[in-house]
Amino acid sequence: MTKRLAGVVGFASSSPAFLSRVKNPFSRWRASVRNVLWLDALQAAAISAAPVILAVLANEPRLGWTAIAAFWACFGDPGGPLRQRAGAMLALGLIGALFCFLASASASHLLLLLPLTFLCCTFGGLLRVLGPAAAIVGTLLSAGFVVAAELPAPTLAESLSYSLFFLAGAVWAVLMTALVWRRRPWKDATLAVAHCYRGLADFAAALAHLYSGLAPDAGPQAWSAVTRPHRSAQRAALEAARARIREVQDARPSRRARSHQLLYLLDSAEDSFIALVAAADLLESHAPRWLGRGAGAHLSQALHRYAALCNAIASTSDVNDPRQAECLRERLAHYGAGLRELRGSALAHAPDLASMAPVLDRLQQTAQAVAQSLFDHGSPPAAPSRERLAEHPVRDAWRTLRQNLRFESDAFRHALRVGVGATIAVALSKTFAVNHGYWMSLTLVFILQPYFATTWQRTFERVLGSVAGAIGASLLGLALGTPLSVALAVLPIALGTFAARTIHYALFTFFLTSQFVLVTHIQQPEIYEPTLAALRAFNSVLGGILALLVGFLVWPEKEPRQLAGALARALERHAAYAQALVERKAGDGGAPDVVGLRREACLSADNAQASLQRLQQNPVHRDRNVDTAVNLLNAMRRITAAGTVLEIQPPLPAGTPAAAALRDYGHALAGALHPQGLASGAGSRPLTLPGDVAMAAPDLAGPLDRIAQQARLIRQLRERVERAPASH
Repeated sequence: MTKRLAGVVGFASSSPAFLSRVKNPFSRWRASVRNVLWLDALQAAAISAAPVILAVLANEPRLGWTAIAAFWACFGDPGGPLRQRAGAMLALGLIGALFCFLASASASHLLLLLPLTFLCCTFGGLLRVLGPAAAIVGTLLSAGFVVAAELPAPTLAESLSYSLFFLAGAVWAVLMTALVWRRRPWKDATLAVAHCYRGLADFAAALAHLYSGLAPDAGPQAWSAVTRPHRSAQRAALEAARARIREVQDARPSRRARSHQLLYLLDSAEDSFIALVAAADLLESHAPRWLGRGAGAHLSQALHRYAALCNAIASTSDVNDPRQAECLRERLAHYGAGLRELRGSALAHAPDLASMAPVLDRLQQTAQAVAQSLFDHGSPPAAPSRERLAEHPVRDAWRTLRQNLRFESDAFRHALRVGVGATIAVALSKTFAVNHGYWMSLTLVFILQPYFATTWQRTFERVLGSVAGAIGASLLGLALGTPLSVALAVLPIALGTFAARTIHYALFTFFLTSQFVLVTHIQQPEIYEPTLAALRAFNSVLGGILALLVGFLVWPEKEPRQLAGALARALERHAAYAQALVERKAGDGGAPDVVGLRREACLSADNAQASLQRLQQNPVHRDRNVDTAVNLLNAMRRITAAGTVLEIQPPLPAGTPAAAALRDYGHALAGALHPQGLASGAGSRPLTLPGDVAMAAPDLAGPLDRIAQQARLIRQLRERVERAPASH
């Protein structure tokens, strides 16, 4: 262990699991505001507002275009190592400058402008295949093109000047990010790990609140409402943290010990997450027999203490601070005392709680190991196995783009949809000479999503925020008397824009609209503010309507078919996980990686859940097999929950009759979950647990029986879901 690892897990920010737990929307917003990274937001706001102020002082309206470029560069900042951040921002500046020149130079030639609009906006939409950060950059590039098509550039020299002003904005953002306000390269990774521990705390607190021993009526729906959002949010947080660490772990070889420690903390968080999932499964399956004020109160108190322990780990920022070390050790001792109380009086009145003891002990052991890795300065933890990094990221990105250049690709169809929609919007704006028509095109580019359901939701939020922001900007413009005061007002509004992006999209659009209206007023002071605001609101509504029409008519996604495919993949992953887990418990040391298979099963279930939610949110489509899909997803989650309980149980001795019977039973379970690729009749084999296994390992019988129950249900539902596309 290195002597100084300041900010090992950092101060935690907002946790998606926590936000999903809060019922009151105002409480959710307050929590989001409290956890906004205000310093980062202030830096980005200052970078994007400085050119606006300079535009007024130097009487150069084109610097407003520089301000827009700086704002978009900060908005497209992907985080991570400085090289990655600067590369993405500079790429946005260079490609954006090229798009600006092409759009402004061809603005007066409609037959040239429309094909360029289609090609450039399609390219921007296709960047989505390179990841979320690239998707943001692609959207900004498309937005830059449609805005530049309305720039007052009658000559090529004027077009070139606007391109240079745009490039200057991106370069300005890069220089300020690299030289003045340099973000610590490990900040995002440490915050991501801290989010994981905050998520564990929220999960434990939610379980403690649900099972307090004072509310005996907690049916499956109540458990599902609590555990499902926490499990999916925590899984997403773990994967995001793993990606963040992977970005920086090879950036500086001198920090290799720290990367090992972050990976160790992340693996410990995942191990604790699995234990909490196991605890949730045990509580749900045995809740009717564990009711009672004494036992329930002790169990709830122990879970609350564990939540406090996870919060202490997440809040650790300096491993050399004795107060933080003492706080963590105090929370750890407090949790240990709660476990001793639970084993005493609680077990005397509720013996079934004994099955929870291994799970709670595992949580304690993992937390003790984390505390030792943080504050007991010994040798650094061993480096966990990790995926090999891409040696040629540019070559890999180009290969990914080429692989998606076919109509069968969902990403390519969406890119074509963006290109068609932007071309129609620009054509309407130019043909009918719509005043400030680029706002219509801009709204369409930002609203249009790969799925119609998300486009529908985004349209409502953006139109609402745009109208409110336009009204607010007009009132503010009337109150401010000078251009300099308007320019200075851009700074707090830009701060609100960057802060609101993690709070709510409608609020983000409100600040964004206000900011752009004020910047446009500085560029074109002859336009009266209420008139500008009315144009912005009107064109935003038109852009939203056009986005809905394009999303509905241009290659609409077949969500039922996608849902059926996602469910089939999820069933296949769960079958592989269940079979590998049972083989491991049968003493087969050469069984596949259970942890990796469990992760794939959980991610595939989350993907299927997202597809189901899009289908349910689609206002023009309802599928009669939705209930079947919901039951399938619930069954798969119960399988992984019972599997986590099975993971912590000791395996059978290899070579015994019970081990052989258990291995054969694993094949039967996998066949019931996903019979494709197995022997004929494997999916219809009986799922009764062999008596040899029940006698040799009673602790394995409970979770295996719960897995078998869900496998029987899945076997009954599977055929109906796979036939769902045929009915549409």
